[in-house]
Amino acid sequence: MLPPLITEAAALSLAGAGLRRYEMGPALIGAGADATVVIVEPGDHPGVSGVQDSTRVLLRGDTIPSLHARFGFRDALPIHVFARLERGCLSLGTARCRGKSSAPAGFNHAKLQLSQPLSRDMLNVVRPVPASGPVPGVDWVDHVEPDPIRALEAFVLGWFPAEETEPAEEKSLAGELGDLPEALAAFHRLARLRPALYRFHDPVLKQPKRTTGPLGDRLVFAVWNGASMDWSISWPPAGLGEAEPRVWHTEDPDTSATLEEEPLSRFLLQFTLNGAMNAAPYHASTSCMPTERLDALWSMLRPVPLSPFLPTYTAEKFFVAPGLLAQVSAGENEAVVAFGTLYRGTLTPLLEHGFRWAQFDG
Repeated sequence: MLPPLITEAAALSLAGAGLRRYEMGPALIGAGADATVVIVEPGDHPGVSGVQDSTRVLLRGDTIPSLHARFGFRDALPIHVFARLERGCLSLGTARCRGKSSAPAGFNHAKLQLSQPLSRDMLNVVRPVPASGPVPGVDWVDHVEPDPIRALEAFVLGWFPAEETEPAEEKSLAGELGDLPEALAAFHRLARLRPALYRFHDPVLKQPKRTTGPLGDRLVFAVWNGASMDWSISWPPAGLGEAEPRVWHTEDPDTSATLEEEPLSRFLLQFTLNGAMNAAPYHASTSCMPTERLDALWSMLRPVPLSPFLPTYTAEKFFVAPGLLAQVSAGENEAVVAFGTLYRGTLTPLLEHGFRWAQFDG
């Protein structure tokens, strides 16, 4: 049963005397002597003002300095959240602010956490699951073993939509470094077609960087976590007789690097799958659970034949299904699974497995 709907005026009356109305994106905010009232539009709008999942509500829009104090982490007035439906406003309960612009002059967003998670029925009303569009296939997995560069190209072109971009000048990305290894050159050709590859939180560098260290001269082609670690290959190449460059992973430039298990072409596929997973608009991840709980997934997920990614950290293996990426970190007895997808509806069937979810955007 859903709470009864009330009028917008009744919802705003909770703010108390001296009501002032503001708009932050599509959200209406009422500020009064007793409380702050937030009324959001229903719909599936990740990153835009509205309900993001069962516990999170986002406000984002024009800068409103006078509201900054209303969304304090402590000692702020109560925040009442509503969703505007066709016949009235549905109460989503109260919320606390868990993130906002740091200074009043820049206050243009706030992240609210609901005091009580929304039930599935309420979530379906205020954030209905839209129909999924055409989902990317998984045939590219067939090419991972014989031709990883082809597998990378097929995955990227299927997963990331084409964008309008400025015509690129035809010049070597390596500049004065000479010819890049074919796998790295192929990646950059692909990134010109799908610029989203350069927008990953942890990117392959548009311009590789030369460096030196205990391993001698190297070419750094990717960085991680603000360049706290990087990946590189020996530079200049050992010679034409070398089958494919091996990849070195460096966390501290003053210590020896570790050798990745996968050569460059397969490593770039690993790196791209991880980046695409993190950049996906919708995510789900389980809490730690017994490994045998994974058995129900194997009929729907196809393994990607690559070694575990970041073996000294999460050691996650990649799996795919149409429109779905999965990373599994599993020990002998316990496992965690994370999913990423382009469409929220692709996640919804996962509810049938009855997992305990740490996050579920579906």
